[in-house]
Amino acid sequence: MRAVVLAGLLVACGSPPGARVAPAPPPPTEIERDAAADDAAVIGEIGPAFLGTPDAPILEVLAHAPITLVERGTGGRSVGFRLTFEDGSRGYFKPEQTFSGSHFYAEIASYHLDRMLGLGRVPPTLGRRLAWAPLREVAGRARASEVILRGDDVCGSLSWWVPEPLVRLPVGLGWEGWARFTPPLAVSPFQRARVYATEASGGTVVQDASETRRAASTPDTADRAAELSDMVLFDYLTENIDRWGGGYTNVRTRGEGGPLVYLDNAAGFIEAPQASPSFMDARLHAIQRFRRSTVEAIRALSIEALRTRVEADSCAPILSDRFYAQLDERRHAVLDHVDRMITEHGDAALAW
Repeated sequence: MRAVVLAGLLVACGSPPGARVAPAPPPPTEIERDAAADDAAVIGEIGPAFLGTPDAPILEVLAHAPITLVERGTGGRSVGFRLTFEDGSRGYFKPEQTFSGSHFYAEIASYHLDRMLGLGRVPPTLGRRLAWAPLREVAGRARASEVILRGDDVCGSLSWWVPEPLVRLPVGLGWEGWARFTPPLAVSPFQRARVYATEASGGTVVQDASETRRAASTPDTADRAAELSDMVLFDYLTENIDRWGGGYTNVRTRGEGGPLVYLDNAAGFIEAPQASPSFMDARLHAIQRFRRSTVEAIRALSIEALRTRVEADSCAPILSDRFYAQLDERRHAVLDHVDRMITEHGDAALAW
């Protein structure tokens, strides 16, 4: 791996001339919740934290700290960089690029949506504009051509590098049975989209053994089924098509047996005429039991409030009007499905 050590308070990557680096927008202190039967509004605070770790000091570092080391990211097809800050903490920078599977804006929007829903699973993330020259030195010539520049700079998402090990959680095929009233599906949608499509149409695919093992009869922790149900709803809202498959590389916990982390959301908010592809609908409909607080937060979600948060980012504009409209379509689709499950199964559908 190539790396560039940046001595002292590096102006080029810390605060380049003309950069639009600004403090992360403070999260709103309250959100409007759905009315009860009389449509009375209930106000609730959002906890700005990642699994209990406060966001504010981390976001301050991500937004302003001088960068002392740039390393090329490893793993995956997209262009990325691991940055080390003056205090020793690290972040992962995904620049604006032509590769269709990596959307820096999706990382930023997913972070704000996560906090508005009160989940606290996406590592702190913001947009930062950096000088391109130090990054180009480690990117490699072929990959550098994919980066989209804004003058001599590049905008991208900068996410906190969680210091604890993020451990893969190979839940196995059929885990959705933990969140269903009826038996697991004959073909699980929680695998690579192309594999699901082939198997659902009666074909066969040769897969790695790690992706064909069956799920245990019970989850590994008391909260795991609820966590996975939340993740499916969140990924449907963000249209993250790349959570499942690939040896569960994007299904990870904070430490062995720890809570789920929503790692790598850059495949979300895809440019498409429809709000959601069919295999994403299959994933949503595979889940029949939900966490009550998550459903309430989705009901209460204001797309305009989310837009205000997201578009305050220093790399704005982040999402187009079309993306916000499609997100709202998906929100209604989630709630329609949840309400059907409540109609069919009563309050047991809000199992957690």
